[in-house]
Amino acid sequence: MDVFEVLKQDGTIGHIGLGGTTAYEIVPLINTGRFDVLLTAFNYSLLWREAALEVLPAARAQNMGVLVGSPLQQGALARRWEDEIKSGAPWLSGPRRRQFQALYALLDEAGLPIAEAGIRFVLSNPDISCVLMGARSPEEAEQNVRAAGKGPLPLDLLARLDEVAALVPFRPFEEPFTLPFGRAYKGPGMAGR
Repeated sequence: MDVFEVLKQDGTIGHIGLGGTTAYEIVPLINTGRFDVLLTAFNYSLLWREAALEVLPAARAQNMGVLVGSPLQQGALARRWEDEIKSGAPWLSGPRRRQFQALYALLDEAGLPIAEAGIRFVLSNPDISCVLMGARSPEEAEQNVRAAGKGPLPLDLLARLDEVAALVPFRPFEEPFTLPFGRAYKGPGMAGR
């Protein structure tokens, strides 16, 4: 850190960044005031809100820029997984399954594609400076740009999304970090299933 601070003072670098995927362990580092920008990933999206509890408030208190990575949870929120939600995915907990079903119903009512809702949700938070969308093709990149161009979601929809997110406020212990929709999964407790 001392080297970075010297490089910043002499103008070699403009900002010092901090990145991580933890929702709690990173907060003491943020609170040091030694960082200008934060990349947080996998913990702030339509259904995963852990970063909103301590990470985002700490970054706001330090006047840090915030980049959110993987707002679509590595594909879990990039498209709908109706069949796996309804009858497959033994790794998916009952509460998370019901949460996805509630999300799909709300998005049907609002007439929003899930990926658009996911991007616009993150961009609706004034504490977020930038979103790293992780597009896998030029078409996905174009869709993401169009979604971002539509701006923040309406406040009433954000409130209803908060209710859906509250159905599973913390990641279940047994839930895989990256939900393996559309892929074979043989994780803990899954052998022989």
